[in-house]
Amino acid sequence: MATIRPARQSDMKAVEHICRMTAGNLARTNDIIGEATAKTYSTYYIRECTDTCFVLADDTDTPVGYILCEPDYKRYRKVFRKKDVPAIYSIYKKDGVSAWFLPVPFSFFGRKYPAHLHIDILPEYQNKGYGGLLVNELLTELHKRQVKGVMLTADAENDGAIRFYKRLGFETVVCSKRINAIIMAKNIFGK
Repeated sequence: MATIRPARQSDMKAVEHICRMTAGNLARTNDIIGEATAKTYSTYYIRECTDTCFVLADDTDTPVGYILCEPDYKRYRKVFRKKDVPAIYSIYKKDGVSAWFLPVPFSFFGRKYPAHLHIDILPEYQNKGYGGLLVNELLTELHKRQVKGVMLTADAENDGAIRFYKRLGFETVVCSKRINAIIMAKNIFGK
């Protein structure tokens, strides 16, 4: 049985590990790509905004999943580009260049959906309802903070993830087969 709790900065290594293990074969097997991936999609959140991040912890209180969220896209763009992009670039130049562009979609839709999230759960804890519980925990926190909307990006071919988000009330904002990405969003206070 796993439980959800607020993330702590001491969870950094475990969260980075989960990110690597759920990001595909290259991130799992290639240390350079794995480290760059973790620094791109998880490090910022645990360092900068643990108050809007939650982990799914096993019986030993070790994180086995997470939902990470930055509630302010402007802050994310500024801090991520200043602190994280140079670090990612020093690990793997190609990912560093790509990381600089990561905040772009959030800038287009940030006024309506100022928060964005990343969620990952280790395979042995998937399909047990934990993903929905993590999203609901985050939505409750964002509602308390009066954050009006949240968005995410996903692989446009990941039908399972897209169905999951739709079940939770997320709607497609943009889908680009050309870059294989979909942006989905949810109004926290209704339409």
